[in-house]
Amino acid sequence: MMNLEKIILGAVMTFPQYAPDVLGELTIESFSPELQPVWAAVSGLWDDTGKLDAVALYARYPQIQAAVLDCIAQLEAECIRVTPDRLREWVRLLKERRALERFQALALEAANTAAAYDDLPGLYSRMGEALDIDTTGEDFRPIGDLVDDYIRHLDDKPSYIPTGIGKLDRYLQLSPGNFLLIGGRPSAGKTALSLQMAVEQAMRGYRVCYFSLETSAEVLTRRIIANRLCVPLADVQAKRVPPATLDGLSRLRKAPLFVRSAAGKGVAWMRAQAARKQAQIVYVDYVQIVPSEGRDRYTQITRTSVALHELAQTTGMVVVGVAQLNRNAARVDPTTADLKESGQLEQDADAIILLGGPGSEHPFALAKNKEGRTGDFNIAFDKEKQRFLEVVT
Repeated sequence: MMNLEKIILGAVMTFPQYAPDVLGELTIESFSPELQPVWAAVSGLWDDTGKLDAVALYARYPQIQAAVLDCIAQLEAECIRVTPDRLREWVRLLKERRALERFQALALEAANTAAAYDDLPGLYSRMGEALDIDTTGEDFRPIGDLVDDYIRHLDDKPSYIPTGIGKLDRYLQLSPGNFLLIGGRPSAGKTALSLQMAVEQAMRGYRVCYFSLETSAEVLTRRIIANRLCVPLADVQAKRVPPATLDGLSRLRKAPLFVRSAAGKGVAWMRAQAARKQAQIVYVDYVQIVPSEGRDRYTQITRTSVALHELAQTTGMVVVGVAQLNRNAARVDPTTADLKESGQLEQDADAIILLGGPGSEHPFALAKNKEGRTGDFNIAFDKEKQRFLEVVT
């Protein structure tokens, strides 16, 4: 039986002019573990230089030379004339083979585990993703049509989704389909900020789902109450808040904010649950403990990041992820490079808020913003009342 993986890699190295027909269609997950380093090297060289050259490849990645030569030998042994159409057909067959393998693995998982009813939407979603089902119905559009659409809607001013912090909203400009990260040190207020934003958005009528992977909904509710009533969290926990003060929660009780524990649940399950609630905004607290497949932590978190980014792009939901920073970030003001265990988070996010915490010179920074300004903001965290406030100077 023809080894499609080796044949494709051998064809790309032998006929580099056909590389665009392959490199945009396959991913590292399309290949078996022994050939993933070869694919990573080939696609990496192409991304960096825009061309494939065996001498340059071997110089940069000498450890894969034997494997590349084996792929080329496999192609030559088949005695098949390589054409663009034939190469595209091989790519299609490989993608279908991998999709079927993933689907079969999920079906076996379902058969061998006593899944709860609530797990079924997530399992169905993962099966659909495994088969690479495209439900968007999108296709290429001529640039002329796109320009005409823009001109036709000039009077439709953009409407952005607020965070509830006016100074931040003037620059962040959250839009449907955005992926926002909130990163910070321990006790810097990551969860507090995400809860404050979620409540503010729900109070404005947006449907919001908040998934917490380490804190119960009851504990989060106490933080929300302290934030909304501007009372110490300790008083809420000790139930010392006067009943007359609690009357101030009447509007909050009607807000379309849905909070639930998601311990041990993956992105596909969250996607299904958010769809069930017709959510417009999804919060995930926090992203580095979302379970995902992979041989190491880097791969697992990379896949989680990609899945969250795709969730935002394919559904139009705003996805807000809470993220931990590496331990060494505690010695200096944090940067986006300190996002724990995966650079993919920095790459996938449309915007990143970094919280420096107590003693930091930059306690609140918009460190990445594809739509506008970055920089520090004079916004302080009142830890006692779990609330972020603009500082008037």
